[in-house]
Amino acid sequence: MNPLLQVREQGQQIWLDNLSRTLLNEGHLARFIAEDGVAGVTTNPAIFYKAISGGRYYE
Repeated sequence: MNPLLQVREQGQQIWLDNLSRTLLNEGHLARFIAEDGVAGVTTNPAIFYKAISGGRYYE
């Protein structure tokens, strides 16, 4: 069984500490939610700013 789903069965919520346009556009986040039971997403504002200001996906 998926270890992340086992954690969910114990009453814990799994959060992904990463957010990107690729994660959203390519369906990876939806898959993490559907298949792995991910309950939320968070990101570090400084890292997010750096990705937006310098990343090729945010032009």
